[in-house]
Amino acid sequence: MVRTHRAARHPERPPLTRRRLGKRWLRPALGVAFGLLLLYVAEVVARLANVAPAYVADQVGGWRMMSEMRAAKMDTREGASFVLSTNADGLRTSLPVQHGSRLRVALLGDSTVFGWGADEGGTVADGLQAALDADGGPPVEVLNAAQPGYTTTQAAVFFDRVVAKYRPDLVVQFLPMHDHNLVLVSDREYLGGASGPLSTVRVTLAQHSRLYQALRQAIFPLASEPFLLPGSESAEPRVPRVSDDERRDNLDGVRARLATWGGKLALGHVPFTGDLTSSTPPPRVGEDWAQAYASEHGLVIVDLRACCGPDGGGLVLEHDPGHLRAEGNLQAGAAGAAAVRAALGG
Repeated sequence: MVRTHRAARHPERPPLTRRRLGKRWLRPALGVAFGLLLLYVAEVVARLANVAPAYVADQVGGWRMMSEMRAAKMDTREGASFVLSTNADGLRTSLPVQHGSRLRVALLGDSTVFGWGADEGGTVADGLQAALDADGGPPVEVLNAAQPGYTTTQAAVFFDRVVAKYRPDLVVQFLPMHDHNLVLVSDREYLGGASGPLSTVRVTLAQHSRLYQALRQAIFPLASEPFLLPGSESAEPRVPRVSDDERRDNLDGVRARLATWGGKLALGHVPFTGDLTSSTPPPRVGEDWAQAYASEHGLVIVDLRACCGPDGGGLVLEHDPGHLRAEGNLQAGAAGAAAVRAALGG
């Protein structure tokens, strides 16, 4: 009797057939397909409306100077101009690839080290060269291997592909503030691809989806800015152009390549307006990280920030205070001679 009662209350259900299962999932599948179709149509509309992709590499930083320029006149965005020349590798130097008994120092960095805004003979490398020539030490030649807009990621790639063939005995990597700018795609992701699932989604949307850019512009007030300075108020997800881990990998790679021929690495800081108008250099983003990395690997820091203060405010370009005039470049370069000698070993 008990079994009959339970059977009456819980009758056995017939198994689901394939046809019934198909009907069960048909509606959700159609919903997903319709949603994807809507996204596709919206993407097409955004492209027809000439919405640019969210990430455009050339808007973030320079990638390589033109080669074989001869006394070329360069116009700046501030309306000024200057004259420069480059060799076959896009370097602002006349040094040959091969060098003899003289020691060679290569300077890596961004537009400040490159000498943006200064005519020939007025760069940091020129100032360092003059000071080394005058200090009575062994002969040294200075190679200006900096490129405008470069981060340490770009500099590491550029060193591996171009600068390494010049076989410098010492490389001074002046740490650019571009590393810390907040962007949608890091330099490592741009040059080498995404590093994981979330990175893949972010990079793909930023580089290829116009709908994503249209939504960003509607939601985030600073979406039109290709990069934001550290500490900028923005709710949208961005990443540094170079993270601390990526910077470590970059410098480790340069050190390893240099070691194959006995070369050394040093780190450096260039002066900004605040450094030129103060007797004590103000705090700088990434300075503690640089000190820790240098201490860990026994590297010399070539710090040019105290070159010209506290009354050096006139050493910056009038309409571009982010760069030094020739006089400022020469003074800054000269201030690094003793540290460079120490890094070379005397």
